[in-house]
Amino acid sequence: MESKKIIVPVDFTPASDQAILQAISIAQKSMCSIRLLHLLENNTQGDIDETPLAIEDKLNVLAKSIASHGIDSDFILKEGSIFDEIPLIANSRENFILVIGTHGVKGLRQKLFGADILKLVRKISIPCLIVQEQCQNHHFSPIVFPVGGHKNFDILIKSTADLAKLYKAEVHIYSVALKGEAISDEIKENIALAEKIFTENSISFKRVIDDLRVISIGFARQTAEYAKETGAGLISIMSVKSEEHYYLAQADKETLINNLSAIPVLCHSGLKNI
Repeated sequence: MESKKIIVPVDFTPASDQAILQAISIAQKSMCSIRLLHLLENNTQGDIDETPLAIEDKLNVLAKSIASHGIDSDFILKEGSIFDEIPLIANSRENFILVIGTHGVKGLRQKLFGADILKLVRKISIPCLIVQEQCQNHHFSPIVFPVGGHKNFDILIKSTADLAKLYKAEVHIYSVALKGEAISDEIKENIALAEKIFTENSISFKRVIDDLRVISIGFARQTAEYAKETGAGLISIMSVKSEEHYYLAQADKETLINNLSAIPVLCHSGLKNI
């Protein structure tokens, strides 16, 4: 793979520590470098107000720790809103992926999870890997890949294929069957496209059609349960809603991001990279 950067927003919490560990794993397999990013916000809340110089010292320590794994690393320290500055830095062809923890409270923003993190990743045109604080799994096999009727779904397929190739992971092309309801043409087309791209990239995959067994609005809870049952290392979804509102809507996406098994979630907005 062409040498690219992995962007990791950090706030010195256990969640961002897990994001760094995951980024190291990806960097070791992809030959990417890691760029840490810390943002100073005027509305940052914390017990102690640290000076930019003290924060820079912390970033230097993290960069040296990453370098000890044989990975090139640098960092950016700047002021601004996460919703403006992170997309501005991440949306570049020189970047491979953004890896972010879900429970940032210092340098990013209080309660950076659920709707907030979806708001952020929807502005980013590279794949975004969301890692929970409790995550202990840094491999990606198998990958649970729920299919939807989204436009630009090929971008998520290709991003999933990139990680599957790195980790030699099997992909489960997953959907829940509703009795008496046919699969839409859009979903059929996206399934066929996924199978085509995975085949072309010599990625092992299987098609999984699960009978409805978890009564809830949307399919997120059942998808998360399936991921847990199969020991999945990754769930891969679009960060935006499809026009077919019944599938993986806003609340469903938040449920998957905050899944109780702390399985990392790969998101893509469908935006084209510049």
